[in-house]
Amino acid sequence: MDLNLRGKIAVVTGASKGIGLAITKALVTEGARVIAGARDVGGELGALASRASVRPVSIDLAEPDGPLALVAHAEEYGGLDILVNNVGAVALRLGGS
Repeated sequence: MDLNLRGKIAVVTGASKGIGLAITKALVTEGARVIAGARDVGGELGALASRASVRPVSIDLAEPDGPLALVAHAEEYGGLDILVNNVGAVALRLGGS
């Protein structure tokens, strides 16, 4: 399928596994350049980074400056066309509230 993404710049959060990794792979297949943000940039994401079209960025988006720092990497490629906000967190509430 051609989604006309060739040459587009994408930022994907939570890109190291699961849905984020699958989205990163799909965007690369469609010709996009991807800034892939994750706390751990090893494993499959690290292997994918051998392609010039994937730039893994080790980042903690729970830090106040994290999101801005990640998106700033898109400027190195000339801007941002696509943002996939896939990062998530779970706060356990064992007390029932």
